[in-house]
Amino acid sequence: MTKEIEKYITELDAHLSRLPAEERREVEEFYREFLLDAKLHNRFDIEQELGTPKQLAHKIMANYSLNPTEEAVTDNNSHIKSRQDVRAIWWIILGMCAVPLGIPLLFVLLGIILFLFVISVVAVSLFVAFFVAACSIIYKALPLISTANWAVGWFYTGAGIILLTVLFMILPLVLRVGRWLIALGAQAARWLGRKVFKNHEYHKKI
Repeated sequence: MTKEIEKYITELDAHLSRLPAEERREVEEFYREFLLDAKLHNRFDIEQELGTPKQLAHKIMANYSLNPTEEAVTDNNSHIKSRQDVRAIWWIILGMCAVPLGIPLLFVLLGIILFLFVISVVAVSLFVAFFVAACSIIYKALPLISTANWAVGWFYTGAGIILLTVLFMILPLVLRVGRWLIALGAQAARWLGRKVFKNHEYHKKI
């Protein structure tokens, strides 16, 4: 093995730290054999064929993210699933940036993510607005309880408490919708990612 191949594989390994160790070894062995069989012994030829180690790592991680891992499928912890979906979206975006054919679909994916993000921001903004309004009502109504307008004070204090109660009751629903939007974005990213990566040689190595 030439020094350039070894150096390239070492740099590739540094960018694949998020892959499980066993799969990282399989990927490295695949590319060692590929470069030796192709007789690519200098850095320029290697990068002409595979791109820089960082670019190739982005493609590999994007390809790895196209399908949910077994842990993500079986794990009942929705927080873990959401984090994995966010990582998948990120790696697929980076992978698309490293593939010229992926640039048009990258804009489609970014448009979908932006749309879902706007929906999330609107939902969170409405929740926060109602929460602030409820707290403000209670804050202004409480002093009225000790005055001649005590009935008005109690009425608005009760209304504020009811509004807060409703908000806390629907909070789990808001969080669930947020996780659903993330999962939807991940599904869109994986679907578009398969359009980009399915015909590339590096798709076959894992």
